[in-house]
Amino acid sequence: MRYAEKLLLAILAIIIAFPLLYAFSLSLFSPMDFTDQQAHLLPSRFSLENYRMALGNRYYPLFVFNSIITAALQAFLRLAISIAAAFAFTHLRFRGKRIVLSLLLITMFIPPDALLYPNYSTIRAFGLLDTYAAIILPSLFSASSLLMLLGIYSTYDRNIYDAAVIDGAGDIRYILNILMPLTRSIAAAIFLQTFITGFNSYLWPLLVTSRMRMRTVQVGISMLGFAESGEYGAQFAAIMMITFPFLIILLIVRKKLMKTLSGNIIN
Repeated sequence: MRYAEKLLLAILAIIIAFPLLYAFSLSLFSPMDFTDQQAHLLPSRFSLENYRMALGNRYYPLFVFNSIITAALQAFLRLAISIAAAFAFTHLRFRGKRIVLSLLLITMFIPPDALLYPNYSTIRAFGLLDTYAAIILPSLFSASSLLMLLGIYSTYDRNIYDAAVIDGAGDIRYILNILMPLTRSIAAAIFLQTFITGFNSYLWPLLVTSRMRMRTVQVGISMLGFAESGEYGAQFAAIMMITFPFLIILLIVRKKLMKTLSGNIIN
């Protein structure tokens, strides 16, 4: 790669990373740094007091816990449902398969906002408001995830499945021991994308939760009271603490993601 290209990439990386780095710097600011007449890029002194203040709030750990639990359940259940559905449509024979598949894929063209009221009415009718189920249930199926897995599973020879059945392997064993090991990268990408989307969800958790103990971190972070009391550093510290885990996860799985994006989604 030529030096000009490397320089351009470095400049773009700095531009993209600057807001995150500046937010981290703000999380270390003292109250005086925010009220100083001169703007600062760096804190006047290094201190973790803002992080201790954010962690000391009785609701903040609960908000983070709620977000992690609901996002993890959404990711796991959506992946399981997508894998099972993709297996059924590519390996099994049943009446109306094309019609059912077409109806499921059509949901990709329905704007999510158009489903807010019907989903809310259904959740309220079943008495599920202010529960984890209310946050999770509308996100369990994804036509795009199903479509991605369909494209992979349809490339496998059905003779492999027939041979596994003859050898005594049931459908679940075939999925766990043959299909999933062959598509680890795409499954990891779907899980990670669903987890991040669920964790960052704001509007739907705001609609179906009203009690503080059921709020997710994206909703509850504005209710901690730091900004109202002038503790802006603690507010930024709370934001950074929910950002760091995703950066760590990205570093861990970046090779799998790059392999998936490059089209090498087998293995």
